[in-house]
Amino acid sequence: MFGFKKKQSVSDKSSDRYLRPKVKLGLALSGGGARGFAHIGAFRAFEEYRIRFDCVAGTSVGSIMGAAYCAGLTWQQMRDFSLTVNDQDIIDNRFIKIGSRSSNIEDVMRKLIGDTTFEQLKTPFSAVAVDLVSGNEITLNSGSVAKACSASSAVPAVFKPVQYGDMLLVDGGLLNNIPADTVRHMGAEVVVAVDLNHTRGEGTTSTKLWSTLMASWRILMKATAFKGQMNSDVIIEPELRVFKNTSIGDVDSMIEEGYRATVGKIPEIMYLLGLERR
Repeated sequence: MFGFKKKQSVSDKSSDRYLRPKVKLGLALSGGGARGFAHIGAFRAFEEYRIRFDCVAGTSVGSIMGAAYCAGLTWQQMRDFSLTVNDQDIIDNRFIKIGSRSSNIEDVMRKLIGDTTFEQLKTPFSAVAVDLVSGNEITLNSGSVAKACSASSAVPAVFKPVQYGDMLLVDGGLLNNIPADTVRHMGAEVVVAVDLNHTRGEGTTSTKLWSTLMASWRILMKATAFKGQMNSDVIIEPELRVFKNTSIGDVDSMIEEGYRATVGKIPEIMYLLGLERR
């Protein structure tokens, strides 16, 4: 058995900074729009408990956060950057949330991780998107990380599709909102998933276009989460219903909730990895 050294500082650069289980550990990060800041809280918990993942896959905002993680950013660096981003950086017109440029997301990603390619990432990473031409789920794992994340996050109608070779790519949540199976295909033996929308499926009583569009999207997401749930060994479910997924809210509160939910699952993760606290 491996020991669990809670007092180990996460700033320690020694070779035993992270625990070393005998299994390959994967992380699947769900979509969830502006609620994605809760992923940073999960990263905070993983850092504090010395858990490092061997491979990561993300859908939509999960791809954005996953790419930052695999580029080697700490949770604190992600949090500090998040405080500089506002709705206008993402949405062209905050009063008409339809047809924004997906390149906005790409621009934000370049500010965060630069012109990084998948091959340059410190941890293997995949972003999940959907091709409107073929109707197929697409796994992106080569070339520009920023462009792949913009494709994975291009919610239909809200953002314009991303031209990617012969494909027109949109949000991967259309087919796979919790890409745990993608992480399995990357070789993970134990998969931890962070699901930002475990209350998905809620409808609406409004007949307004935006309300019906968002309700339809939420209902669709309920079906696309099933595959991910079946392929996950541990599912972390932050309580985020008080936060909107369409506009940036209280970043620190979302991070704190992601942290709280993740800490609650640490014993289960340790058990699956064959690690014991001491």
